[in-house]
Amino acid sequence: MSEEAMTLLCTRLCPWLEAPFGRLEAARRADRLGSAWLISGPPGIGKLNLALALAARLLGVADEHPPALGPADASAAMRERRVPADHHPDLHLVFPEPEKRTIGIEQIRELSEALSMKGFRGGAKAAVIEPAEAMTLAAANALLKTLEEPAAQTFLLLVSHQPHRLLPTIRSRCQVLAVAPPSEQEVAAWLGVPQGHPVLSLAGRAPLPGAALIQPEKIRFLEELGEKFEELCQDRRDPRALAEEWVKQDLELALQWLIGRLEGAIRGRFTRAPDSNAITPKGGDPLHNAWRSLSVRALFERLDAARRLLDRLGSGINVELALHALLVGFRPQRGRS
Repeated sequence: MSEEAMTLLCTRLCPWLEAPFGRLEAARRADRLGSAWLISGPPGIGKLNLALALAARLLGVADEHPPALGPADASAAMRERRVPADHHPDLHLVFPEPEKRTIGIEQIRELSEALSMKGFRGGAKAAVIEPAEAMTLAAANALLKTLEEPAAQTFLLLVSHQPHRLLPTIRSRCQVLAVAPPSEQEVAAWLGVPQGHPVLSLAGRAPLPGAALIQPEKIRFLEELGEKFEELCQDRRDPRALAEEWVKQDLELALQWLIGRLEGAIRGRFTRAPDSNAITPKGGDPLHNAWRSLSVRALFERLDAARRLLDRLGSGINVELALHALLVGFRPQRGRS
């Protein structure tokens, strides 16, 4: 994360985060802001932006009402997860180290030591740990002492996509702020795209990933995904050939798109009127008619398989074979269960 990106995330705020930021700011002004906060919610909604904006406010380097963070700046700022060399000396950032998925005990020990000292500028100190569930068991236990005996004017902000994975002793020592995702209408307005835009089928209610997709070549790819997948569901396209195409192009994006479509289809099954199965509801998933023969259970099974495959990318598995097996499950003659 460059210094410019850090500045953007500290001094600007995604519009849908104004309400939770306002609650934190009101608690700060009333001197009711606890020393440890667990900021939780689904990925892609800007929880790191919220934590950094609050940290900057605590350190006195941000406005009470930060201006809006636009999609182009958000996309650029969220690309990296590394600590810039030149940043506020009393702002401490803890991310998984490059090429790692966990936060180790040495990182937490260094953080605890830094927080035990007097602030460089004589005021508050703030630390952001993201994602907090990436801490190893040893790292989480090392953090407990800092949570139990916080130094004066010290604030710990734990950002978590999966708070249930944290130790109960960690959660019990934090005030919790659950951040809700924005509505699809809010996402569309922020991205500057109309309802039904192909980017929204992937972004859903997680706008930050969507911001990185407002590019002509990616939009064309998403449009082609929908067309070819509909042909697959109607048994007009060979799953092996489609698997080969996805592997050669952008498999990660294709799987994310498919997961988003499946999640939308499942939501639609639970909200649709009983007699609306035959046609696509207005504003609904255009693939509804293509895979309406699949039961809800079958949709959940395909969703689980797509998520597992996405998680295992780069692990050495035969990706094309696994993808072919997944896509075969959408063909009409094999999709009923």
